[in-house]
Amino acid sequence: MFDITKKLPEGNKKSVSKSKVVSGPTGCALVYQTDECKSLVEELFEFEGWDAPNGVKQEKADSDFFAKQESNLILLELNQSDSVVSDAQAFAAKLPTHKGVIIIGKEDAISTLRTLKEMGFYYIFWPINKYEFAEFVMHVHRDLKSHTGVSKERRAKRVAVVGTKGGIGTSFVAAELSTKMSGQGVDTILVDHQYHDSNIDVLLGLTDHSSRTLDELSVPMHELDFEGAQSYLTPVNKDLRLLSINGSSDQDELLNYNQALCDLLSRNTNFIVEDFSGSVDFHVDGDMLIRHYDVVAIVVEPSIAAVRNAKAMISSLDSIRESQRKRTRIITIVNHHRPENSFVVKRDELSKFLGSSVDLDIEYCKNLSHLHVDGKQAFKHDRNINRSVEQLVRLVNGQPIQNKSLLQRLGIR
Repeated sequence: MFDITKKLPEGNKKSVSKSKVVSGPTGCALVYQTDECKSLVEELFEFEGWDAPNGVKQEKADSDFFAKQESNLILLELNQSDSVVSDAQAFAAKLPTHKGVIIIGKEDAISTLRTLKEMGFYYIFWPINKYEFAEFVMHVHRDLKSHTGVSKERRAKRVAVVGTKGGIGTSFVAAELSTKMSGQGVDTILVDHQYHDSNIDVLLGLTDHSSRTLDELSVPMHELDFEGAQSYLTPVNKDLRLLSINGSSDQDELLNYNQALCDLLSRNTNFIVEDFSGSVDFHVDGDMLIRHYDVVAIVVEPSIAAVRNAKAMISSLDSIRESQRKRTRIITIVNHHRPENSFVVKRDELSKFLGSSVDLDIEYCKNLSHLHVDGKQAFKHDRNINRSVEQLVRLVNGQPIQNKSLLQRLGIR
């Protein structure tokens, strides 16, 4: 038989032998619950000639595992879950937002599919044969390459921590929340909106920190890109970075620049926590909060002025949320940053004066100022603060809490 390779130069022989092109994903991260699912995925990737998946049992899958994966595809089996949506939400904080995620589950419900799609997750119903599975994986792979499809909706959850007046611990709450989440392996960015005389570095225990100054040499807002946005971040720990800018520009201009940076960074982190202390030099617009944020945490002290401001703010945000038909969650945090007898409004009167329930009550910590001066995180050294911050993390993640200490003070069992 005539052999065409014998008539080709040596260089062309090599090109013929290496002409194989890999059109599918270069591997994936597989988090499985059952050996049946693991076997099917491994068989699928072997059959298609794709790189073998990097599999791990669900209980061993943490943020470090996902961060180390070079592939841009994650398969998450939830066949044994009582609620696919709830378990997917619990995993969401661990999953990098720039990767595509396929959820494998047994819930055959339109509501499940719709909710997961809104979260930026693909969903495939189990059981499925490997040929249909392969076609679905290729569909997701093409979406990821073209930056289209469901995954483009995956962005960081944005949390606005808003003070009802200055000096009530808003920056403290934002710093503790950010540090706590990062300590749990959640990639987090803390944004400081105090553009002059900020003390966020003290609350984070940073030394020799300087905010980035915007001047005539800074990149114009319309020319910003992801790499440029990253250059504004200051590392605090492995999973926490700080975005802190200042400048002589108008406060609204600095705010807009910060918002542009956050928008660019939202595709490469899990949470963006933003500190809108009550002492900021600009008006915090309720429409902006509802439009851009997933959670608005309102910090209030038990004083007449703060409670009145909080009541007006909550009422305004509720109206805007209803008119815009947005799902922004509003969390009310009462911070006892001074001894209880320093305040006029008592604990059992707070809900009545606010016109809404109190979601979280942070007790007074007499050593707090000393902890800050020493560059220590309060939740690591005070049991009550730690419990409150843990509860706040649950509230931000949409998980229920039972504030036992507050219920007991109100005489409710």
